[in-house]
Amino acid sequence: MSYDEVKKIMLDSIQTEDGKKALRQLLEDPSIRDLIVLEHDEVETAIKDTLLSEDATEFWKKTFEDPAFKESIAKSMKDQQTDVMKDLIKSATFQEDLATFFGQPDMQKQLETILKSSTLRKQMEEVVMQTIEDPLLQTKWQNLIKKSGEGSSEGGKKEEESGGGGESGGGGESGGGEEGS
Repeated sequence: MSYDEVKKIMLDSIQTEDGKKALRQLLEDPSIRDLIVLEHDEVETAIKDTLLSEDATEFWKKTFEDPAFKESIAKSMKDQQTDVMKDLIKSATFQEDLATFFGQPDMQKQLETILKSSTLRKQMEEVVMQTIEDPLLQTKWQNLIKKSGEGSSEGGKKEEESGGGGESGGGGESGGGEEGS
């Protein structure tokens, strides 16, 4: 038989279920695994040469500029980050550090400025609107409105006929809140 014929027979036999099964068994053999596993020194050298080199640094900088890549990395690490934060929150020293950090006068001034900012107010309005418009909550809103309407349906009709004092009073409250800040 020629080399090409032997090669074809070998490739065909490896691609069968029996051939795949034989390869799996071979790879499960501890003596074969020991031959395949790289030695510690080789792994360390490979890491230094590839991941820690100047070329690799440039590669990672360029790669992390891609928003899609950053998103996929963040998603893949989300569970680990959550676990770390949960552990930190339970730590008494971390809680003390947070209290110290947020207790600083500069930090308190910054928090106050942020809480009074128009940007935060706009974000709060957006969140409230999203919550109100949430399809999962729409039936709850409707039920609440019906209940409030049933309890004071006659009183509500009288207010509407006399000029709808409920809406003008609500606008005055929100205007007063904005002036205070």
